[in-house]
Amino acid sequence: MRQLTAALAAGAVFATILPAVAQDPPKPPKASSPAAGFTQADPASFTDADRSADAIANGIKQFARTGEAYRKAPALVENIVIDVMTPMGRQKTLIDSKWGANGAFDIMIDGQMRMLSTKDTFFMLMPSDESRYMSQAIVDGNVESAVLAATGGGGVPDPAYLFRIGDPAKLKPEQIPGMFGLGAIVDPKLTGFRKMDPGFQALLEGEGGKAVVSMNAKTGLVDRIDLKVMPPGMPGGIDVAFTIKSKVEKKLATPIAFDTTGKTKVDMPDQLGPQPLAVGAEAPDFELKSFDGETVKLSSLRGQVVVLDFWATWCGPCKRGLPVLNEVVKWAATEGLPVKFFGVNSWEQGEAAARLAGAKAYWDGQKFAFQSLFDGDDSVVGKYGVTGIPTSFIIGRDGKIEVIHQGFDPSMVDTMKTELKTAVGEKG
Repeated sequence: MRQLTAALAAGAVFATILPAVAQDPPKPPKASSPAAGFTQADPASFTDADRSADAIANGIKQFARTGEAYRKAPALVENIVIDVMTPMGRQKTLIDSKWGANGAFDIMIDGQMRMLSTKDTFFMLMPSDESRYMSQAIVDGNVESAVLAATGGGGVPDPAYLFRIGDPAKLKPEQIPGMFGLGAIVDPKLTGFRKMDPGFQALLEGEGGKAVVSMNAKTGLVDRIDLKVMPPGMPGGIDVAFTIKSKVEKKLATPIAFDTTGKTKVDMPDQLGPQPLAVGAEAPDFELKSFDGETVKLSSLRGQVVVLDFWATWCGPCKRGLPVLNEVVKWAATEGLPVKFFGVNSWEQGEAAARLAGAKAYWDGQKFAFQSLFDGDDSVVGKYGVTGIPTSFIIGRDGKIEVIHQGFDPSMVDTMKTELKTAVGEKG
């Protein structure tokens, strides 16, 4: 089940780029197209000369210059694409960040988690519901301590964070390469360095993997980080590519700030964003289009029992559960029960058009006896406080939630038949 918890907020690479999915993995990519545009710098291409003592010394100097370039930038705007290839498939995560003076920053991780630091406070919140936030006071200008305290020891997978947060006086040049393990490689050491157009590449090796860090000769900033990681229990390993577009500015167009007026401070990341709905609660209204283009408004169905099943194409339990739900749909039609069934596609990866096309293609191929709605901006899954999929709701005729199912259970056919009979009878 996909969980948006402290792990996501913490910023360790694998907590950020790999969803916590309790499911059978999707089919591995075919051998003929494992990369599909996925390319990386090859650690094996570093020559003996690239690994010489002189090369290593030059690499340490370049890392020091890179750190200085980050620290001296008056303001910085970054767009980061984290592209991950595993034996289970491929996934991308997007990070947008803004960096101002005095340790101020505003970071959005995949539109799901926002972290920002003002002059005296570090905040964490979810864009889906900014009425709740976590905060940590920044004492004596120590932003790093506030971030670590709020994230449970994590950080942010962004080179700007490594250099713009913390005390540069305490960081020796030879220590800088060790910062680029990004939570995935233990104690990485600089083992190679070379000049490569349009800049430089550094090879890092440590326990559990290798990384190649590419630095731009003109800006001094990091353009790319390629990691090859071998986590325990994953024989195929993981390839990760950070592609970073950076723009140095004189100042940010909008100052970094967060207004807490009328908002609720919480103590734990799990308390951020919309909270899970409970049985008996009013089902949040919504209006979504089906894959067939039909507009469906929940409140217009008042008087009927409604079943919503949240799913995604990457979710193994969802794909096993939908045919089971389809059996219930056919049974309800045979029984003549006033029940409307809808899948609700959410949490897909990629751009909106690609998400819609991929989900629709999958759905059309299944020939289910019920419609699926498309929650393109994930607003409805947020309203319903869903933290993992599949999750289904049975909504009574009075518009209140009567049953919530989380996960996949092969025995749900008989269970749901009983629940639907009860729901129809109670309000009928």
